[in-house]
Amino acid sequence: MNLRLLVVGKAGKDFRDYEASLRKRLQGSAQFDIVELPESRAKQPNQIKSDEAKTILKSVKPDFILFDESGQNLSSIQWADFFTQQVGNANVDFVIGGAAGVAQDVRKQAKHIWSLSNLTLPHQLARVLVVEQLYRAFSIIQGHPYHKV
Repeated sequence: MNLRLLVVGKAGKDFRDYEASLRKRLQGSAQFDIVELPESRAKQPNQIKSDEAKTILKSVKPDFILFDESGQNLSSIQWADFFTQQVGNANVDFVIGGAAGVAQDVRKQAKHIWSLSNLTLPHQLARVLVVEQLYRAFSIIQGHPYHKV
């Protein structure tokens, strides 16, 4: 399975080490890449969202999953179930928008919109959370004791 996490902006140094350790653990379960997309330099939130939407939609594969606080809440088990339902060498793209959020165009084109929390999360924290949940989902699938529920 080929997974990509497309994120607007760069990782903060405070999160890099933890993210790197999770990415290393994920090796062997799935091909996983993080694609950092540029943040808009516009001043107005609507223009920022519009600029970043163009970049996201140009970069993402069809049937992508968008992370947004208004999306569907899934448990870690449901994440694992989602991956077990993917066939063959599936390609799955995940998107985390920038600090201003995402434009309606991105929401409309997403196949799924998932929420990581009812809280509004900084996009860098959301990024680490996604990587951890990917590792957790594959640990569940493989029966690894990481998921202790």
